[in-house]
Amino acid sequence: MFKKMFFLSALVLSLVGANAALGVVIWEANVANGNDAVEDQLDRGMYMGSSDLELPNDGGLQVIGLRWMNVEVPKGATVTSAYVEFTVDETEGPEAVNLIIEGELVPDAEPFASSANNVSNRVRTTEQVKWSPPDWPTVGEKHQTDDISSVITEIVNQDGWAMGNSLAIIIYDDPDAPSQSLRTVESGSGALAPLLHVEYTSKLAHKPDPRDGSLYSDTWASVGWQVGESAVSHDTYFSDNFDAVNDGTAEAFVGNQGEDFFVVGFPGMPYSDGLVPGTTYYWRIDEIEADGATIHKGFVWSFSIPPRTAYNPDPVDGAEFVDPNATFSWTGGFAAKLHTVYIGTNFDDVNNAAGGAPMGFLSYSPGPLELEKVYYWRVDEFDPPFTHKGDIWSFTTPGAVGNPQPANGAADVQMIATLS
Repeated sequence: MFKKMFFLSALVLSLVGANAALGVVIWEANVANGNDAVEDQLDRGMYMGSSDLELPNDGGLQVIGLRWMNVEVPKGATVTSAYVEFTVDETEGPEAVNLIIEGELVPDAEPFASSANNVSNRVRTTEQVKWSPPDWPTVGEKHQTDDISSVITEIVNQDGWAMGNSLAIIIYDDPDAPSQSLRTVESGSGALAPLLHVEYTSKLAHKPDPRDGSLYSDTWASVGWQVGESAVSHDTYFSDNFDAVNDGTAEAFVGNQGEDFFVVGFPGMPYSDGLVPGTTYYWRIDEIEADGATIHKGFVWSFSIPPRTAYNPDPVDGAEFVDPNATFSWTGGFAAKLHTVYIGTNFDDVNNAAGGAPMGFLSYSPGPLELEKVYYWRVDEFDPPFTHKGDIWSFTTPGAVGNPQPANGAADVQMIATLS
């Protein structure tokens, strides 16, 4: 029952599918926004946010950059098929178009920027695919590239690659067979934007739920995963100690099981008294094949229970030039019902303050603040019957001296130093 409750929403909303008989997992997504589908017009500069993309010529040769975020393909996966799908925006002449498709060889592709040659100067994969799209005579039709699984494989096998990272594809004219025409496709976002389709298999457990590194707002969880393609059972590890999970100690070992989920935070389960707010938990799944001897050690995943104290302040701790009329906000502590804000220009006064008026909002407008001041503020969280005292955050208003270098209280400063 727990498994069904926990995975229902993910099942309905997920873009990822699986063919259980073949063990193939499918991930696909459209480019999320116009600045992730760009034209590097070489000596003419970057064209960001274009409504369409000309492959490979728009008044001169250009290099196309495409970037997808949150790519849910695990490190070391066997990519069996992959392609980019485009939607025709304009019809062009039938003359030959010859393109080369490569990937950016980094484990987590940075957003494109408007600086010159931001796409063409990126480090490329060794693997490349030559693609000669035929004439596309009909606006709105969708067409796929040739298979680019070799390019995707090189990217996801890098050190540092992890599920949820970003991936970039680079497309340009084939210098050995220059194009005589072009193909014009939709850019932007939504269903018409370029789509990346990846099919893969993996012998490792993958697609953790809760997502690796996520915040999870409850004191119990049903943790699950996508099973490795040849696994018949699973050795499971769970602990608030990273090393214990990574090393597979007896302390962290939950057991060997056939199911692809287990529950924590309930009586009779790991952490039977409940998961603790403010704590990070680590878990790992080793996939075991039918011979019982072939074991595929899994990744160490984690999720965190939010703290009982307020966090994520806005303005951030140490912010400078804060608008004197700013509205402050924060993320409420775990299970907090009411919030009490203290603010002032004296650290000790704010630290020692008590008896403030609680409120139900996660924002606060202190009114016009003075210029050239350092302010301190604190938010206490009330979860009946307990009050959880918050951290002290600070910021400066315009004109105030902030961020001194060397920092206040710094030790071992060189005899000759520049002060700023």
